[in-house]
Amino acid sequence: MDHAPTFARHFARLVWQLLNESDAYDLQLASLQLLVGASRAGGVTLGVTGQALLVNGAPLGDGGPEAEDLVAQLIGHSIQHIAFDQPSSPADVLVVARILATAPIAGDGGRSVVARLESLEARTVRVSLVSVEAPPARTSVSPSIGTDVIPDIAVFAPAARAGNGTGAPNGHGPDPDVGANIATTARLNEMFGIFSSSQGVDGSPATVFQHLDAVTTPRDAARELDALLKLVAEGSARARHDVVADILYGLIARETALQDEAIRRQYGVAIRRIAVAPILRSVAALLPRRRDRYDEYMTVIARSEEAGAEALAESLIAAPTIGDRRVYYDALIRLRTGVRTLIHMLGDSRWYVVRNAAELLGELKVAEAEVELMRLLEHDDDRIRAAAANALARIGSARRGRVSRGAPAATDNGNGDVPASSNGQRSVNSIIKALEKESDSRVQVTLVAALGQLGTAQAVDKLVEIARTERGLLARQRPMPFRVAAVHAIGQAKSPNAQQALQALLRDKSPAVRGAASWVILGKRDAAATPA
Repeated sequence: MDHAPTFARHFARLVWQLLNESDAYDLQLASLQLLVGASRAGGVTLGVTGQALLVNGAPLGDGGPEAEDLVAQLIGHSIQHIAFDQPSSPADVLVVARILATAPIAGDGGRSVVARLESLEARTVRVSLVSVEAPPARTSVSPSIGTDVIPDIAVFAPAARAGNGTGAPNGHGPDPDVGANIATTARLNEMFGIFSSSQGVDGSPATVFQHLDAVTTPRDAARELDALLKLVAEGSARARHDVVADILYGLIARETALQDEAIRRQYGVAIRRIAVAPILRSVAALLPRRRDRYDEYMTVIARSEEAGAEALAESLIAAPTIGDRRVYYDALIRLRTGVRTLIHMLGDSRWYVVRNAAELLGELKVAEAEVELMRLLEHDDDRIRAAAANALARIGSARRGRVSRGAPAATDNGNGDVPASSNGQRSVNSIIKALEKESDSRVQVTLVAALGQLGTAQAVDKLVEIARTERGLLARQRPMPFRVAAVHAIGQAKSPNAQQALQALLRDKSPAVRGAASWVILGKRDAAATPA
C-alpha cells in the first residue's frame, strides 16, 4: 500500500481533530502515531490545486470532509506545499498540524506560519508559500477562495536561531501560538514522550540565559525568550521536570530585577505561557525530591497564584507516601491561596478528589468551607459523606477550642457549655438531619462521632437520645453498636452537660449502655489523674 495517501489522510484527520475535537487527546495521539509510522516509508509532499489535495503531485481522490478542511486551511494560510522528510520528527508534524488548525491571519501571505516554524525550529518539514508578488497570468486557485492566481513560490527553510532578528511576527514578543504549543505539549507529554527526537535548540538553558541577560532591546529579548520556550517544550517532552522548573524559576527571578518595562512585560507573557497546569504539577512534584531547591520551587508556585495552589492540591491528593503528603500539606499551609482551590475541588466529579479535598480542609480547619461540606452530607457516595462529617467535626472542634481559651465570661451560656457560632450550629443541625436519613452503619458511626467532637448542647442531647433505652412496647430501639458509639461520643464532648448525661446513662436499662458509660467515665477520671 502506498504510504503517501495514507500519510495524507492521517494528517488531514489530525488537523480536523485539532480543529473540531481539541480535547480528544487519545485520538490525536493515535493519528500522530500512524503519521510517524507512515513517514518512515518515505517522504511526502502535500499541496493544493484548485480545491483538490495533492499528494506527491497527484490528486488524493476522495479524502472526505477532513481533506476538504485541510485544503481550506492550506489556502487560508497561503501554503502551496508542505514537504515532510523520511522520517519526520513527530514534534514537527504536530507543530505544523497545530499551526494549520489555527485561524489564518488575513493578508499576511503566510508570514505568520514562517515565524512560528522558525521560532520552533522545525527541521524535518519544509513549507512553500504562495507569493503575493505573482503575475496575474498564472491562474489556478479557485476565485471563491479569494485569489485567482498561483504566483511564484517562495520556499521557506528555517534559519538558525541566532540569525533571526525578530523571533516573532511583529518583533514585540514571543509569538502567541508558541505559548499555545508549549501548553499543549505539556498537557500531551505522552504524545512526545513516546517518540525520540534529535531536534533541539542550539545551546543549554544556561547559555540561553546568558544571552538573555545580555540583551538590551525588546526584539533581542523576544528571540531569546522564544528559545527558552522551545527548551521548555523539549524538557517537558523528555520528562526533564528539573530543567523546566529551573528555567521557570530563572525567568521569575530575573523578572523582578528588570528595569526595562517593555522587556519585563515580555518576561511576564513568557512566564504565563510556560506556567500552565501540567508544568506546575511537575514543579510541585519536585518539592519532596529536591529539598535544596524547595524555596525556589515555592517561588514559582507562589508566582502562579491560583494555578500554583491547584497544582499543590492535586499533588497532595495523589501523594504516594506520607512523607510527600507532609511536604505538600506544609506547602499548602504556607500558600494560603490553596484553600480556595480545595473548596472548589469539593465540586469535582471524581469521588476520591472530593473526599481528599474534604479531609484536607478538615485538617487545615478551614471554617469558610463549612457550607460546602454541609452540602456533601447528602452526597450519593458514602465515603464522601463520612469525610465531610469528619471535616465538619474538626473545624467545629477547633472553633470550640479557640472560644474556650478566651475570656471566661464569653464562654458561659448559662449551663457551662461553649456557645456555638452560627456556622457551628448549622453544622450540628446538618449532621443531625443527615443522621436521620443515613442508612449506612459506618457513616452513622462517623456522624455520631462528629456530634461528639462538636460538643454543643444540642449535639449532646441528640447523642443521649440515640444512646438511651426507649420506654414502651412501641419504642424505637437503635442498633446496639450505634448506641454504644453514641455513649463514647458523649465522652468526647468535654462539657458539663455531657458529664451529667453520662451519669444518667449509668442507670439505663441496657447493660451494654451502662457498661459503656462506666467505661467512659473511668477513662476520663484516669486521664484527669494522669500528670501532664
